[in-house]
This record gives sequence, C-alpha cells and structure tokens, in this order.
Amino acid sequence: MSIQTELTEQLNRYSVDFIRFVDVSALPEEQNKGFPYAILFGIALTPEYIQEITNQPDYIQQKIKREAIHRDEFHLKERKTDRLADELADFLTQKGFTAYSQSEENLAQTGSYNEAIQQTSLPHKTIAHLAGMGWMGKHDLLVTPEYGSAVSMCTVLTDAPLETVLYSPEESMCGECQVCVDVCVPGALKGKTWNIKTSRDEIVDIAHCTTCLRCLVMCPWTQRYAQRPVAVR
Repeated sequence: MSIQTELTEQLNRYSVDFIRFVDVSALPEEQNKGFPYAILFGIALTPEYIQEITNQPDYIQQKIKREAIHRDEFHLKERKTDRLADELADFLTQKGFTAYSQSEENLAQTGSYNEAIQQTSLPHKTIAHLAGMGWMGKHDLLVTPEYGSAVSMCTVLTDAPLETVLYSPEESMCGECQVCVDVCVPGALKGKTWNIKTSRDEIVDIAHCTTCLRCLVMCPWTQRYAQRPVAVR
C-alpha cells in the first residue's frame, strides 16, 4: 500500500470532506520550508450552522458573551482539523519521512505565526488555491463551488512521495457581488477583487475584523451550499 493510500484511508476514518495532495515546490522556501508537497484536508460546516448564523447576526458575539465559544461548531472543527494535522505529521515521521504540521499550535510554537499581523507565511487557503479548489473572495476567504466558504481546513508539509495534479490558478468568480462587504459591520472589507498579485491588506483591514463570520455565511456561494436539498438515501 502506498503512503498516499495510507494517508487517505487515515483521514477518511475521521470523515473529512476533502483531501488534496499538492505540489508546493515552486513556492519560495520561506513559505514551503523546503518541503515539496502539502497534504490539504478539510471538513465542511453544516448547513444548519450556516443558517443559525444567518438568522442570528450576533451569534459569535453571544457565544463569547456566554463564554460558550468552545462549543461553537466552527471552533470545534478548527480544533479537529488541527489535531488531525498533528497526528498526520507524527504518522509520516514514524514512517521515516519528514513532515511539518501547520496546526495553529505548531505554527505558534515554531515561530511561523506572526501575531502582530495575524498571518502565517503559507496559509491553508493558498494551498487550497494551488489545489484548484476555488478562489479568494472579497472577504479574503477561500470560496469553493461545493461549500462556498463554509470549510475548516488544515495542512501538513512533507517530503513523502505524493502524486499531485497541477492546476491553473483559479480566477475570482465574485464579479460585481459585494454581499460580504455590505454585511461587514466594522467595515474591515475593502471591496477589492482578488487576483494572483493581490495582497491580503488590499482586501481586508485585519485590525478591524471581529471574526463574526457574517461574511463567510452570507457569501452567496455559502448560502447556495446551505440551502441545497439534502439527498435522500
């Protein structure tokens, strides 16, 4: 059994919604840390969760106020994907390969997260873009045709031999849509349409972002995912 098959089977046991094996060798070393490949995986947020925040604009603020953010679905799925990344990196190490988990904790411990500007050198969404999963929206989040922005992702960098598919960079499909900008109460979003040369700071004033998730849930692509009929088995 190939290492790629083992990784896929291990992640599928935890019911992830997508797995991609990505060639990141062309990125600068300060981003890929000298690793040629990345393993990207993620879990979709439930349509019910999306609808709950849609109907309750101050949902996150209320969770924080009640000191219940640790029970929030997005928070829990972020923790789960982070834990899986750490476990995957350990698994690869035990197999004799080198691996680096891009979990929040490991990024902080290894000095790869810049607290002052709240940014890492290689965001998961950048790897997802290289994997052909979607494009960057005007809210500076990944937008996928399948789930909109309703995904929790994590990545592992590795030198394990992986088969990858090379995708052309996905262009923005936001068009004239300004929904995320219009629902951003603190005015953190600038309405800039992303392209391959656009920096984060041209899209969002991160210092004014309150992480209320309104831009994530109100994106028409996210709403389309949340409202689609559930398949009857």
